[in-house]
Amino acid sequence: MHRCILCCLSFLVCICMPLFSGIEKHYKKIENKTEGHSYGAIDFVYMINLDHRTEKYEETMAELTAYGINPFRFSAVYGWKLSNSALQEIGMVYDNSMRGNGMGTTFRWIDGKEYSSHELITEVGTTYYCHCMPRGAVGCLMSHVSILRDAFDSGCNIIWIVEDDVEVVKDPSIVLTCIQELDRAVGRNNWDILFTDRDYRANEGGYILSYGTDYRPDVDTRNQEKYNIDKKISSHVRQIGSRFGTHSMVWSRPGMKKYLDYIEKHGMFLPIDMDMHLPPNIKLYSVIEDVVTNRLNAVSDNGNNSNQVVAER
Repeated sequence: MHRCILCCLSFLVCICMPLFSGIEKHYKKIENKTEGHSYGAIDFVYMINLDHRTEKYEETMAELTAYGINPFRFSAVYGWKLSNSALQEIGMVYDNSMRGNGMGTTFRWIDGKEYSSHELITEVGTTYYCHCMPRGAVGCLMSHVSILRDAFDSGCNIIWIVEDDVEVVKDPSIVLTCIQELDRAVGRNNWDILFTDRDYRANEGGYILSYGTDYRPDVDTRNQEKYNIDKKISSHVRQIGSRFGTHSMVWSRPGMKKYLDYIEKHGMFLPIDMDMHLPPNIKLYSVIEDVVTNRLNAVSDNGNNSNQVVAER
């Protein structure tokens, strides 16, 4: 009888516990961190750079060191070489509580080979990503969340993450001014992400703007208005609801926690720039005029890659 009671209690504990993804098992650990990578109120500056993109690293380092900014190089996760089994654990696993029948992509392993299947999201227990999700975007998100986990566990209060394709168009000390303005306007614990550019710059000129958000089966995204915020709050800063591009972001400690809690619970489905505005109560801000922004016509490894390799199942 006693054993039966224990079994029942164990079962109740299991079904009452929230389900969590396996994404945290695949964070890339950062070793041999050095000092000297702070910048004013920013505790640590990280630069995401793929090992085979040395030319991008050198160009971006030259842009930043000219202003006394010395980012720590993070060896980026190369999504094209992630194993298929890692993809199954990183992504969102569909169940009956979610909104199905939207289009998605799943990476199936058949007869020793991986196939990308673009299909309706209907199969319970299957790992899905958004429609036509490339492996490169998976690696990009994994690089960002690996850094967020490292920074949070290291006790950082503010960090700056830059990708290796940024361009400095104004004195970056304006970013420090923006942090001060945010702290005064809303309080240190009430802002989560500050983008150092207004929006993502298109190669032909102008900006590529975000209007609302995309479908995600396990998050209610039907209230589009909250993703369309555009409100000036200080001389240099505006509040926003969503945007494209993750090439230069300042994160507060509360923001790190919100996104880590969210992604570790839900797993990956969308590219990070289409996903980072979905955690509950996350608050996004950007500069009003570009300071550090994306370099035009930069080479990207996120899309199709002729050298893609799946090392193992």
